[in-house]
Amino acid sequence: MRIDAHMHINFRNISAQNIIDYLDKHKYDCCWLMTREDIHPENGNIESLSIENVYETYLRYPERIVPMYAPDPRCDDAPEKLLAWCSRGVKGCAELKTTVNGRLGKLKKLLDAALHAKMPVVLHMESRPEVLEGTISDSTLDIMLLKLMQTSRFKGLPKKILNLISEVYEPLAQWEKRRTVFPGYKLDFASLRIVLKEYPMIKFIAHGPLFWRHISADGGKNTRIRQEGAIKKEGPACSFLRHYPNLYADISAPSGFYALNRDHAFSRRFLSEFSHKLLFGTDNYPMGHEDLLKSLRLGPKAMRRLMGTNAQQILLQ
Repeated sequence: MRIDAHMHINFRNISAQNIIDYLDKHKYDCCWLMTREDIHPENGNIESLSIENVYETYLRYPERIVPMYAPDPRCDDAPEKLLAWCSRGVKGCAELKTTVNGRLGKLKKLLDAALHAKMPVVLHMESRPEVLEGTISDSTLDIMLLKLMQTSRFKGLPKKILNLISEVYEPLAQWEKRRTVFPGYKLDFASLRIVLKEYPMIKFIAHGPLFWRHISADGGKNTRIRQEGAIKKEGPACSFLRHYPNLYADISAPSGFYALNRDHAFSRRFLSEFSHKLLFGTDNYPMGHEDLLKSLRLGPKAMRRLMGTNAQQILLQ
C-alpha cells in the first residue's frame, strides 16, 4: 500500500473532497487523518481541526481514511475521550500537539489510555520561536523582541497593553493573530526520552521542526525551519531513532522536507539506515516529498517501507 501518514482536514483549506482527489492523483491508497486540539489559555476555545470532521470524512470514505484523534492532555477527561473514540474506530492518538513540558503528569494519563487501546502516538516537536517563522522579518531586533514577548513576564502584561503595542509594531500584531490559530507547542528531547522509556510498548512517531532540525548537530543553533548546508555531524534525532526501538518519525511538512533536502548524501545514508522507522507524509504541504525520496535513489525495499509498509505495520501492533 501507498500511504500518506500525516494529513489534516480543514487545514490549509483542504476539504474532504480535496483529500480524496489528492490521494487519487498520486495513487495513494489511504491517509492518516489527524486532529489538532488545543485549549487556548485565554478563552478556553478548542482548536478547529476537530475529531468530528475527521470522523465524518472517515464515514464517507472508510477505505481511504485512517481516523486519528489526540485530545488535549490538559483536559481532565482526555483519556476517556480518546477511549470513547477508539471504540468507534479511531486508530491512533494524533496529532498530539500541545505544550506538555512541565505537564507530563497529565500527558501520562493520556498515554496510559493510548497504551490500553494499543494506539500509536504522533508527537509534534516544536518550540515557540519556530512558529514565528514567516510572520516576522529577518531583523535581529524583531526576533529579539518577539522572543521577549514570549517570556512569562511579558505574557503577564494586560491584554490592553499588548493590543496598544500591536497597533504600532506589526510583527507583534502578526504573532498575536497567528498564535490563536497555531499557538506554538513544545516537546523537547528530554521529555521525549521520558515517554519513550516509560512507554516502551507505544510506538511514537516524531514530527515537526524541533525533531527534524536535530538530525544535524547544529540543530540547536539555527532555529529556522528551512535548514541549509552540509550536515557535518549527526544530531540527537539520529541517536534517538537508533537507541529507542519504539521511536519512529514521519517526514512531513516543510521541516521534514528541508531537513532531507539540505544534504543529499547525508539524507541517503539516514534514510537507508532508518528506512524501517520512517513514514512518508505531507501534512497538507505539496512540496514534493515523494519526488525528493525518488531523487535520492533509495533501494526498492527502503522505498516500499517509507511509502506505506511501515505505516501499515505500526497499525497492526
